[in-house]
Amino acid sequence: MTDYQKPPYDYRPINALPYWDVIGEFITSAVTDTAAATGREERSLYPAAVAFVLWCWQSRGTPLERKRIFRRATVEEFIHLAMTRYTKGSRATHRATLWLMIENLNPADLNRSHRPISRSAPTKPYSAPEVAALYSWATSQGTEHRRRDAIALLALGLGAGLASRELLGVRVRDLDTRTGRIQVIVWEGRPRVVPLRPDWERPLRRILDDLQPEDWLFRPGRLSATSGQVTDFLLRARTDLDVRPSRMRATWLLDHLHSGTPPQELLRISGLKNLAALDKLAIFTPRTGVIPPFRKSLTKKL
Repeated sequence: MTDYQKPPYDYRPINALPYWDVIGEFITSAVTDTAAATGREERSLYPAAVAFVLWCWQSRGTPLERKRIFRRATVEEFIHLAMTRYTKGSRATHRATLWLMIENLNPADLNRSHRPISRSAPTKPYSAPEVAALYSWATSQGTEHRRRDAIALLALGLGAGLASRELLGVRVRDLDTRTGRIQVIVWEGRPRVVPLRPDWERPLRRILDDLQPEDWLFRPGRLSATSGQVTDFLLRARTDLDVRPSRMRATWLLDHLHSGTPPQELLRISGLKNLAALDKLAIFTPRTGVIPPFRKSLTKKL
């Protein structure tokens, strides 16, 4: 007679389902290991784990690595930025669950020393066919409002290289067109003026007719700009495409490097603080045997 084995808990997250092929295995493994170590029911761990990991991966661009995601500092950021609409009780429950997972999946985070953080692998930029697929996705949204929001998201991400928190803060009035070209003014975090890539000017101009200067460019009608609003929009889109502002920004940076934008100028318009961040993108350049001009400049300065 064999011992009875309880079948694995089969979790089907509605909101994260479009991305489950990418993040599902990582989440399931983390939940299973935590449940085995603590005796907690897997069903009690999944809601917090799914919401947290999806936010880390999509809004922050954090790689699916336990030591990068399951950190108390990241959990606190999630609680205070992405759960603003939740009750205090729900936030406390999620925090307690995620801290429990950290204690079992990344215990070194609890007592880690202030050692230099090793350089992480860079986010992979989109290829030209992938960018075309994203544009097709944006223009095929079911309503005019959603088409406008999707175009705004791509224009600010692929056309101006803005991070999620930055593109959420852009209003129509922040588009400077006095020179005949569109420049995006970023006011908070890393204040700067970013010239829009020429190939995104026409799509962006087409969506401005129905907007007022005070309107948010992406998802007008919002009362504020809070983390999670990009994720919320993408969850409703239900697409198999990997739509991420972090990949859009990486694509924008690489496009500038390939087009010969001087590294110091790119640092200025991107808000980056050092050239090492640009150097990491060099692995995505074609292997022709010829050192690209931007790589030569970086090598001299690093």
